[in-house]
Amino acid sequence: MHYILSRLCQPLVDLVAPPRDTELLVRELCEEDLMELVMPNEIGLLPYHDERARALVWEMKYYASSRAANLGGIILAEALIEYASDILGEPLLIPIPLHHTRRRERGHNQSELLCKAALAHAPHCAQYAPQLLVRHKATPHQQGSARHKRLSNLKNSMTAPHPERLRGRTVIIVDDVTTTGATFAEAKRALLAAGAAHVYCLALAQS
Repeated sequence: MHYILSRLCQPLVDLVAPPRDTELLVRELCEEDLMELVMPNEIGLLPYHDERARALVWEMKYYASSRAANLGGIILAEALIEYASDILGEPLLIPIPLHHTRRRERGHNQSELLCKAALAHAPHCAQYAPQLLVRHKATPHQQGSARHKRLSNLKNSMTAPHPERLRGRTVIIVDDVTTTGATFAEAKRALLAAGAAHVYCLALAQS
């Protein structure tokens, strides 16, 4: 009933607050559309150059869209189930953290939204543990930077404050987009240094 009412009221809402182009794209997206875009054997599941995948990421990253997060979670859940089937024991699921100043500015962490949405569709495939990785150093925006610059910016920017909970564990770290792999490399360094046995990287999209 709520869904029907929201659909009926949507034209009126759009008149008052015209929707963004990316918002319109996400409204029309369905699970089947995204499944057709999935790139097998890649760290990033969707091609960021596709406007539908890019709209999904933008709506989640900048506007905390629940629809975008849910759709992204469905795609991520499929990959998590596959990962978990090859791992002995329950893996830890850790989102790439934001520095507290960036999180305060944005109001949310899109990687956390993505992890929570994925676990809603695959609740028993991993243990959610966002507190096990922290970004203690504020870094500049990475978009458009070369890989060596990204690596330099991110060096020693993350730490794992609870090594006793990581020792011997398998970890899956999640981000919304990967470009050069520099963010994943820094997260992996911090987790392995704290005693994690294995660290796998998974992003919703790859540019």
